[in-house]
Amino acid sequence: MSDIFKDNNDFVFIKEQIRPKKRNNILNKFVFPLIMMVLMAVVFGLVASITFCIAEPKMYKLLHKDENSDKNSMLQTTTQVPDDNEDYDEAEKEPDNNSDNNNAYVKKNDEEDSPEKGDENSGQAEDSHTEEPPEDKPLPVMIEKVDADIDDYIAIYNDLRDLTFEMGKSILTVTSIIQGKDWFGNPVEKTINTTGIVVENSGTQLKLLVSLDRVKDASSIKVEFDNTSADAVLLDYETELNLAVIAVNIADIPAWFYKNIEVASFGESYSVSVGSPVIALGNPNGYTSSVDIGIITSKGSTVSITDNELDLFNTNMNFNSESDGMIVNLKGEIIGLITRTFKKGLNKDLSTVLGISKIKSYIERMLSQKSRVYCGVIAENLPQTAMAEYDVINGIYVYEVIKDSPAFKAGLKAGDIILNVGERNVYNMNSFYNSISDYEPGTEVPFKIKRTSGSAVKELELNVTLDIKAQ
Repeated sequence: MSDIFKDNNDFVFIKEQIRPKKRNNILNKFVFPLIMMVLMAVVFGLVASITFCIAEPKMYKLLHKDENSDKNSMLQTTTQVPDDNEDYDEAEKEPDNNSDNNNAYVKKNDEEDSPEKGDENSGQAEDSHTEEPPEDKPLPVMIEKVDADIDDYIAIYNDLRDLTFEMGKSILTVTSIIQGKDWFGNPVEKTINTTGIVVENSGTQLKLLVSLDRVKDASSIKVEFDNTSADAVLLDYETELNLAVIAVNIADIPAWFYKNIEVASFGESYSVSVGSPVIALGNPNGYTSSVDIGIITSKGSTVSITDNELDLFNTNMNFNSESDGMIVNLKGEIIGLITRTFKKGLNKDLSTVLGISKIKSYIERMLSQKSRVYCGVIAENLPQTAMAEYDVINGIYVYEVIKDSPAFKAGLKAGDIILNVGERNVYNMNSFYNSISDYEPGTEVPFKIKRTSGSAVKELELNVTLDIKAQ
């Protein structure tokens, strides 16, 4: 046995040494790595924050370079435009002579500060004080938020209701009786109700503006006053405008009703703007004494009539084939009349209004029953391109001459450009109509024209004997 152990000593190099098993260290395996990860996240977060704070302003300026320049331009424009209620004497004491903008607003007391400049320079300074900012630098629009509630909304509509009540004092219901026959030849009577606008009080008569097609063929015309009525007569009319003037004797109007009647106030339609609020009164939806509220949705269209051109604009109100009445602004002024006869082209399906400015003269002549002068051309204004093409600085282009009219007999032709009527230059259709209206029917008036038809363009002078316009 001892020999055996002795032999084993020869293999001592392969003896196995057994070590005790180590216990798992939870701190080393989980807690310390977690702590290191949190610390590294904090370090990376701090580095990222510092880098963002340094780089962000430069990157923002680089990416929003154009936007910043626009804002700076707007700020510069805002600071250059003074408020009408502020005193700019201090700001203008030392103007920069190299700046063009300094000429726009010169201090109000420039003459007192610099008496040595003389009267001429002082006058120029005074003029420059009222000079408007250049058109190529539009002013910024300042929008102020206004807090409003339902009571404010109700108050606005109450104000509109009060305005329509006041304007209603200028509107009367007109009834026309038209005699006719049915399919079997039996006599029938048709009653049509429409709106009459009180446009004149002569002291003995009230004169009302109505639609011609509502009263022209009537056997009798009556003006309604609640439970009573009075007979009216047709004074004058304009067929192309579909307008007429009727008159009712004041003595036939009940006194209690008459004291509340007021003559309508006319405004002007040249400056109407798209988006402006308007009110329609009369029978805009076909029913008498109806009211509608809306806005102007488009303007700029025109319609040619004999010897003139009229303006039209449109609203978002729903007119129909029975609509009649007037359009007023929020000042209570008539700016247009609802029309059913000029609904052509793009206006065919729109609520179309005849601008009041160019038809005032027609209404005045109907009120006075004055004869209207007649030339007999259908023409239009010349655009700038056409003026350059025909080498003229003013005139109207004739595209139709009515057969057997004074213009036709004088030799005017389609394609002619009317430059002058007598001694007056013709700039547009309105100035042409005003020019011929200065003459009495039967007057021979020289017309200077430029004939564009034919082989060569040439200027001519034709004598036109104006006539009375037939109704």
